[in-house]
Amino acid sequence: MNPKLSQVEKLQHEMREANIDIIIAPLGINFRWLYKIKEEPSERLLITIIGSEDTPKFLVPAFESDRIKKVTGVSDVTEWEETENPFTILANDIIPKSVKTIGIEPKLWFSVYQSISRCLPGKEFVNVEKLFNSLRMVKDEIEIKKMQQAYKKTSEVIIKTLYKLEQGLTEYEVQSILKNRLLWGANESVFNLVQFGDNSALPHYHGGDRRLKRDDVVLIDAGGTVENYWGDITVTSVFGKASDKFKEIFELVNQANIRGKKLASQGRTPHDIDVGTRDVISKKGYGKFFTHRTGHGLGLEVHEHPYILEGNKTPLKTGNCFTIEPGIYLPGKFGIRIEDDVIKIDDGISASEIPRFELLEI
Repeated sequence: MNPKLSQVEKLQHEMREANIDIIIAPLGINFRWLYKIKEEPSERLLITIIGSEDTPKFLVPAFESDRIKKVTGVSDVTEWEETENPFTILANDIIPKSVKTIGIEPKLWFSVYQSISRCLPGKEFVNVEKLFNSLRMVKDEIEIKKMQQAYKKTSEVIIKTLYKLEQGLTEYEVQSILKNRLLWGANESVFNLVQFGDNSALPHYHGGDRRLKRDDVVLIDAGGTVENYWGDITVTSVFGKASDKFKEIFELVNQANIRGKKLASQGRTPHDIDVGTRDVISKKGYGKFFTHRTGHGLGLEVHEHPYILEGNKTPLKTGNCFTIEPGIYLPGKFGIRIEDDVIKIDDGISASEIPRFELLEI
């Protein structure tokens, strides 16, 4: 497929291949991918209607018409007034009678789908989740640059925060510091997990009132966005002096991370990457403490396809963006996760580079 095609044109190409006449998509993540509008659906119907050959159309509340035209550049906008039934307008004025197959974007509310299907009897409705996933998995050069900026800036914020830690700070307080530093754009999103001591053994613990003490393990998993594209980095360190056990586990998780990135650079499947990464840890007897998949895709969502998981044998493609994040979590003691962001390129990978061992003790 021509990389210079717009997102809508890419979608239309796949629609023709799949014999789908029209796709209906509401505000949400795939709408954002198509039109760069970061909004969620409300009780007022606002949808795009994309034909496999035609320019997109919109059905919007009347008071939203001018705004949608301005932000999307699309002029074919049908309005509905508050006293009108938008589904009747959709059926009578927008969807051609000749249409046979209608693709439904997977995030469309079920109640909305029911209303649409009742107004369009005799049409075949299909779920186009896989179609959107396959397109969004392959990032173009512009998207890749945004993601590289996102993971670089995220890494810098985590490192800066680690070096500013003070004894007595709570996990919540450090989360607040991180959030403020990650908000480098008014329209951007952030997340962060801060875990001290034995809380680090809980892979997705969301923080609490635990105060930082000397020699505590500190696990920070954080992400910020650049034009809505995510970075997602985890750094595990010790606030003080690391124990020999911590150093042993840290080295093992680091070797697993290196192994995962090497397999990705060789063009191996997500299945191979997950199994190979896990094998490094299992051979040392810690397999049962690596309790999650090796990674997940990144993009407009912080978790999306491709998932780096045993059983996923779909070959990686140039433009796939994902994490490699092995971990070992020892209940009641500590956990270590080493997470990097990886982008598949033609001859290998591009990955986040963090001075892990320089950060082992802070």
